[in-house]
Parts: sequence; C-alpha cells; structure tokens
Amino acid sequence: MKLSFNAHRHNLPSHFHFNRRIKVGILGGSFNPAHEGHLHISEVAKKKLNLNEIWWLVTPQNRLKEDKIFDTYFHRLEDTKKLVSKYTFIKVLDYEYKFNLNYSYKSLFFLKNRSRTTKFVWIMGSDNLKNFPKWIRPNDIVKIFPIAVIERPSYSQNIFNSFGAKILGNRLMSKRRLTKQKTPCWLYIKDKLNKSSSSKIRSNLNLNHS
Repeated sequence: MKLSFNAHRHNLPSHFHFNRRIKVGILGGSFNPAHEGHLHISEVAKKKLNLNEIWWLVTPQNRLKEDKIFDTYFHRLEDTKKLVSKYTFIKVLDYEYKFNLNYSYKSLFFLKNRSRTTKFVWIMGSDNLKNFPKWIRPNDIVKIFPIAVIERPSYSQNIFNSFGAKILGNRLMSKRRLTKQKTPCWLYIKDKLNKSSSSKIRSNLNLNHS
C-alpha cells in the first residue's frame, strides 16, 4: 500500500538532519488508535518543558502487545495524522518503518546520530513504567536522552518505587534546562488527567461490533 504524505506535509519536520536549534519531545507508540490521551500528554509536555515540537514515532509492531498490528501500520499512520492535523507542533513520523527501527533504542540512537543542534526529550506516560524493564535494552535507552514521565490515570501510586522508575536513573525535581542535564535522568510531571486509552477504545469498538 503506497501512502501519500501531501495532505499532511505540514506535519513533517522541515528537514531530515535536524539542524534547527529547537527542543523536541519524542513520543513513541503503536497509536492503535491515536487518541485524546496522546494529545494530552503532548500538550502537557510542550507546556511544562517549553518544547518547540513533539514528534510522534508510529511503530509498525509492539513486541509486548499480543495483537499483531504490522498489517495495520499505514492505516494507523494515516489516522494519526488526521487526529493531529490541527496541532501543527506535532509531527507524525514514519522513520521506524522506513529504516526498520524495530526497537525504541534504535529509534532514539537514529535521532541522536542525525542531530547536531536539536535537543531531544523522550516522553512516556507513567503507564509505560510497568513494562519498561521488559523493553529491549532499557538501560541503554535511558542514557540517550533525558526522559519526561507524564502522569496517567491509575498509574501514579507507588510509581517511584517501581523497578521501571529505578532504571530511569536520577530523578530531577526541577524541569528547568532538562535537555541539558546529564543522562540517565528523568522528570515526573503531574497535570490534569485524561482517561483516554487505546485499549479502552479498542474494547468499546469490539463491543459495538459484537
């Protein structure tokens, strides 16, 4: 299936080698489907960390999920771009598909190696910390960019004592100059909560079609 990017050209980075002196948040995921919760995390991160842009990396397949979603990649990518069409600070990227970056650590190294002046922050919802130790090379991931963990509903209790949080490294208490801090380091951000989740949306869709 060939995908046209013309309708969403403004959602792509202005160049490939990331030579702009800007601060960018990276949010990766299956986006199956993309929803208001992803938008909420992006808006909170942009506001709290004073970021210029948020880049969504749509993964072809998540090895920790039971669903085999590779065949739905182009559909997910197109729907994600439609969702963010009014949010010009969010860029939806297909690098993981184009360059066969099948693990998060590969994607982050890819961005780091192609950047000279752009400062990156890896963004994740607090719900991801539960499975973070199961990711491929989590101890390498935390050394690439500073990490901002955004609070998600039902995933705030005991988060700081979790194994996933301990892997993240030094917890910072101030969000100032996060992009210039020595890794591994992370920041926990609390704001208004959004209860949207991909799994709930899929569950509701299945119930409606049963």
